[in-house]
Amino acid sequence: MKKNNTHAVSVIIPVYNTELYLRECLDSVVNQTLKDIEIICVNDGSTDGSLSILQEYKNNDSRVIILSQENNGAGSARNAGLDIAKGEYLSILDSDDIYDVTMLEKMHNHSDKLQTDFTVCLSKAFDNITKTTWDINWSGIDIQEDIFSYKDILNTSHAFDFFIGWSWDKLFRKSFIDKHGLRFQEINNSNDAFFVFSTMYIAERITILREYLVKHRINREGSIELTHDINPYCFYEMHKAVKDNLIRFNIFPEVKELFAIWSLKHSLWVLSIIKIPKSFIEIYSIIQNKCFPENSICNLSIEKFDEKWLYDEMQKINEQVVGEYLFNQRNTARSERDHLQIERDQLQVERDRLQIKCDQLQVERDRLQIKCDQLQVERDRLQVERDQLQNEKDTLITSLSFRLGRVLTWFPRKIRGFFRFLKKRKCL
Repeated sequence: MKKNNTHAVSVIIPVYNTELYLRECLDSVVNQTLKDIEIICVNDGSTDGSLSILQEYKNNDSRVIILSQENNGAGSARNAGLDIAKGEYLSILDSDDIYDVTMLEKMHNHSDKLQTDFTVCLSKAFDNITKTTWDINWSGIDIQEDIFSYKDILNTSHAFDFFIGWSWDKLFRKSFIDKHGLRFQEINNSNDAFFVFSTMYIAERITILREYLVKHRINREGSIELTHDINPYCFYEMHKAVKDNLIRFNIFPEVKELFAIWSLKHSLWVLSIIKIPKSFIEIYSIIQNKCFPENSICNLSIEKFDEKWLYDEMQKINEQVVGEYLFNQRNTARSERDHLQIERDQLQVERDRLQIKCDQLQVERDRLQIKCDQLQVERDRLQVERDQLQNEKDTLITSLSFRLGRVLTWFPRKIRGFFRFLKKRKCL
């Protein structure tokens, strides 16, 4: 039950230089159908007009609370919000995303009904450049159980990416977070992954609300998702923190291999998005010399992987220095390019063949169309002729000579009919 001095939900929004998107985000929050909320906006040292926008919303809505701090990162800002939150539940959002106005009410009611530690809703990606949207999928989206815990998903190598490691599509019970002393890592990126994966493996009651309630903005300048080049160590610090928490809660022995596979997957993803050569070399070294040995990744047999390419990539990185790896990747890319060139040429030949066939069919179609047109002309001519004959017939039938002829031939016609009748009787 909610205490008298609390709110149903505390919404925590870290804000850093998002003035272009902040109004759309805040409008979707202040207009939530669930009114019993507090909206804690933590200004993380913004240098644009974000703070002025926050002040504007605070002046118009008493539920808005503004905290300001020097720029310490989203993790620090989220923790500042957690420290003063009074809600029964916690919704930890991003300041550039868009939320369905029914989101908090639906997730709150669903969580209350099932008494969950946290609830996850569905979401869509929103491309800030193309303005297109699509469904965001994750491996656990099809689980059938209404209530489950990590023990129900241990039979899959996707156990650690069962959810995506962000917080904005989840509603957490505050007493559950406080009981386990959970907070966000205060690092420049990946800080919410530690929080989410910790809650996922500690929670005893998790549920999914199968409604799309969030639009997650991607491809915007200044997004934290684009800072791995600048802070290449953050992903590794997150891996270590998740592992330490699993050890702390005596869960790690049970999920050791699953954690190693997830660590490899996430490391490869980070490597794939790096654009600065120096950062690539540094991250490659971290993966090879820290992630692999510390998590015994290279000790995993191929049977532990449900995707062979993942095992192959692990072997390559383990055996090759970064220059050799990049050289081989280049050669592989060239080989794939040449193969695609051959396929393209083959498709071009097939396209030309089909074009010739299409042209032939077009000629045949035109010939048939001419024939059809000729037949249509002939049909129209015969229709006119038929109409003329019908008119002549109608004129003849209504003429005086025809009617007199019918009268004069009545008796002979009757006699002929009588003899035909007798002839039929005789035949019988």
